Amino acid sequence: MAGPRAVSHRLLPGFGHMKPKIMITTHVIHKLNFGKRKDRAFTLVEVLVAISIIVLLASILIPCLGKARDQVLTVVCFSRLRQFGLMYEMYFQDNNDSLPGGWNTGRMWMTDLLPYYRGAPDIRLCPKTKKFLHEIPNNEMGVFIAWGIMGHPDLYGGQCKVWHKEGMYGSYGVNGWAHNPPDKGVPGTYDISAGERHLYWRKRTKVRNRETVPLIGDCAWDGTHPEINELPTAREGLVITENGMSHFTLPRHGGKVNMLFMDASARKVGLKELWSLNWHTKWVKRRLPPSWLDDYPE
Repeated sequence: MAGPRAVSHRLLPGFGHMKPKIMITTHVIHKLNFGKRKDRAFTLVEVLVAISIIVLLASILIPCLGKARDQVLTVVCFSRLRQFGLMYEMYFQDNNDSLPGGWNTGRMWMTDLLPYYRGAPDIRLCPKTKKFLHEIPNNEMGVFIAWGIMGHPDLYGGQCKVWHKEGMYGSYGVNGWAHNPPDKGVPGTYDISAGERHLYWRKRTKVRNRETVPLIGDCAWDGTHPEINELPTAREGLVITENGMSHFTLPRHGGKVNMLFMDASARKVGLKELWSLNWHTKWVKRRLPPSWLDDYPE
C-alpha cells in the first residue's frame, strides 16, 4: 500500500500546482490587455486616420452647403424681383397702364415705386451682392457690387444727378427703354431725341411678347439703355459706363442674370441670351459672345 500512495503522492503535487499557475497567468493577461487600455493614448496613426476622415467629410459637405446657400440666395432674389412685379402692376393700375416716366422726369424708377415698398429699402438689393460701390477703390463696378449709396462722399465725390435721390442704393437696374418719358426733360436732365422716341415701350398695353421684354434685373447701376451695336466687354465682370449692355452682363447666379420681365415673370437669363431679348421696340436679336463667354452654355 505504501507504493501506490507514494506514487500518488508524487504525482498529485504536479497536477495540483498547474491550476494556480493557470489562474495567475489569466490574471496577468487580463491586467496587461485591459488594465492598461483604459489609460492608453491614441497613436499617431489613429490621429492621422481620424483627421483624414474629417477632411474627407468636409470636402464633401462644404461644397454642398455652399451650393445650398447659393440656391437660397437665388430664391430670395427671385422673391424680391417678383415683389417688384407686383409693384409695377399696382403702378400700372394707378397710372393708366403707363410705365414710369424715367430719368428725365427727375426721378429714378425705384423712386416712382417707392410708395409701394416704403420702409423696406433692402428689397432693392440682390442678396448676393457683398459691398457697395462707394466702398470699392476708384468706384470700380463689378459682378457682386451694389450701386450706391447715392450722395456718399466716397461715391464719385458725393455728386448726385438730378434724378438720383440721396441715400438710395440697390443692385437691380431698369431697362431704360421700359419708360414713358416726356420729350423734353426737366431742367438738369436731358431731352429725348426724335430718333429715339419710338424706341420706348411707354405703355404695357402696347407690348407684345411681354415675356421677352426685360423690365429690371441684376445690374451694376440703377439702369441703362442697351444698344444693338454694343459688344460684350473684353473680360467677365468688366463694366464700361458707355456700354449699357455691360451693366447687365453680370453672372451673379451660376453664370446667369436674374431678371423681371414685362409679363411680371422672373427667371434666369444666360449671358449670351441677353442679346436676343427685346430691349426696345426695334431690337434686332444678336449673339455676340467674346472668348470669355465660351464657357457659358447660353
